[in-house]
Amino acid sequence: MEMESKILYAFRGWIGFVAFMDLGITAKSFIEKRSFLTKDLIDYNDEEYTTSRILGMFSLLKALVLIYSTLYIHYKPVVELGRWSLAVTIFLYLSETVYFHASSLNPTVIFPCVLNIVTLIAMFYLPNKLDIWRLGGLNDDENIQLFKQAGAIKRRKHAKKRELF
Repeated sequence: MEMESKILYAFRGWIGFVAFMDLGITAKSFIEKRSFLTKDLIDYNDEEYTTSRILGMFSLLKALVLIYSTLYIHYKPVVELGRWSLAVTIFLYLSETVYFHASSLNPTVIFPCVLNIVTLIAMFYLPNKLDIWRLGGLNDDENIQLFKQAGAIKRRKHAKKRELF
């Protein structure tokens, strides 16, 4: 059981990493006018900036879904939602590059696509392998305990700051 919980924590960390990558794509989409899913290096004006903003909002939504999948991995519907968000993202990247030719097949497209494929495979394999859904899976006490620990750390930091003053 100890090994299973270590694998589960590592897997949750991996999903969190993928969500963090999507938050980076969100930030990049709002900072740069040119989306990495566009091929042409034309001079963009505000009307043509829409594609990049849509990709940014899509990435933000996907990151939020993956964060919830990490926190509530013991609920099947939440994991299913995470799987679907990964599948739709993979479909988006591949269709834009292979079918529509809106982008060239470059590392900025390949890396997120491979990262999402690996995560999707793991999201199908690991929850069933670890059998986290048997007998209700993990209980909410685990998440509550993690939140309490985070709150205790914050309280200790604030208490140390008060002692200094």
